[in-house]
Amino acid sequence: MQLKQELKNTFTSYWHYFALQVACKNNIFDLIQNQYNTAEKICSIAQSDKTILQKLLDALFEFNYISINEKQEYSLTEKGMLLTENNENSLKNACILWGEEHLTAWQNIDYTLKTGNSSFENLYKTNYFKYLQQNQEKLKNYHLALQEYAKDDYKNITEIHDFSKHNKIIDVGGSLGILMNFIKTNYPYIDCYVFDLEEVIQLANCKIKNRINFISGNFFENIPEADGIILSKILHDWDDDKAITILQNCNKSLDKNGNLYIIETNQNIIKTSLLILNMAVMCKSHERNLVEYQNLLQKTNFQYIENKQINDLYTLIIAKKNELARHTNFN
Repeated sequence: MQLKQELKNTFTSYWHYFALQVACKNNIFDLIQNQYNTAEKICSIAQSDKTILQKLLDALFEFNYISINEKQEYSLTEKGMLLTENNENSLKNACILWGEEHLTAWQNIDYTLKTGNSSFENLYKTNYFKYLQQNQEKLKNYHLALQEYAKDDYKNITEIHDFSKHNKIIDVGGSLGILMNFIKTNYPYIDCYVFDLEEVIQLANCKIKNRINFISGNFFENIPEADGIILSKILHDWDDDKAITILQNCNKSLDKNGNLYIIETNQNIIKTSLLILNMAVMCKSHERNLVEYQNLLQKTNFQYIENKQINDLYTLIIAKKNELARHTNFN
């Protein structure tokens, strides 16, 4: 009976998530934080059906996102605070992200199973990243969600590896600059750059822009020169051919004695079956093991040096430019 109950709970687990997502999309947690702390006050701002709003508030209370006092006034629990916009540890944008196009693509996973192709691309007739470029609000939500994860994923990066040898480091596809901000804080003398699309750079926080240099461009075309290049959670978005193009461009731009740093999941250490399926559904790409990354590095004239575990999920792969690379014709 326990196994049956586990399965029944799994079947309806999305009920919990979507109650949470709709609360985030309608700023319920932010409203409560800003003293709109009764159902009537929330309803007046959120323009909701009062009966259904009350049922939603009951669910949020049941799962310990909010509490209520004897005056029927709501307040946020510690967990609920994590879903407010201005909390430095917020996951609000991540909560919204996963129930949008990712959900639609997963609902059509049967297409990926039968064809091996991306159900997202079949539905939307373009790849995920071009789709984001064409939808400013979607692009903003995506990169704000990445920023929320980055604050946790990269916080120990300078404890894992010593970057002091570098004069100039570029985070290629570096989004809103959280990773480079951690490096700049610990190595203020290093020139730190983020290289990303102009539409992404416009979303970056002004405080980070005052510390980090942002350069716009496309990593499939060219990459600025540096003695350190970071590719964090970039290669898993692309198939081998496109990953090789990115790595070739990195090689061309890297100084003779420079290092390439790749941050990805290492499938030798952790198996992320559902993440692998997600990459197939969204991008027709996949997570790789260490041998697969070493093969990509060898094909693009990099020499693998070592790998270091950043946290339970991500690995830092370190490579250097092969001395023969500058004389190699990749074609």
